[in-house]
Amino acid sequence: MGKEYRFNTYEEAMEAVKDRGWKLEYVRPDLQTTKMAMMAVKGGLWTLKFVRPDLQTPEMVLEAVKEWGGNFQFVRPDLQTPKMALRAVKKRGLNLKYVPAHLQTKEVIDAALKQDPGAKEFIKTKGLMMEALEEALSE
Repeated sequence: MGKEYRFNTYEEAMEAVKDRGWKLEYVRPDLQTTKMAMMAVKGGLWTLKFVRPDLQTPEMVLEAVKEWGGNFQFVRPDLQTPKMALRAVKKRGLNLKYVPAHLQTKEVIDAALKQDPGAKEFIKTKGLMMEALEEALSE
């Protein structure tokens, strides 16, 4: 059984998303537009999950991560940036688990550990992990 979509026209979908961003979950993918997706992202914490990846824009995903750092996990890889990763882990250190190794800079790791020392289990770069742990132990 497939997903239940509640909105059959673009107009119905826009009204629903304008009212509550999370309703994007119930909008058929072929009815989604960048404008609708941006409205949803601004109106709901975890709505990026329901945005078609091809509709994601740099502005939209940055807004989504500002709203809720956990949205980083739904950002298309080619739109992920170190600045966005830093914003995500500053909100919640454990968001480090969604940050790929190539974006786990010393600054990102330090911010994650400062926010939540438990984030150490998500450090993917061994050299930086050792450096971060040594610094933490020396403090």
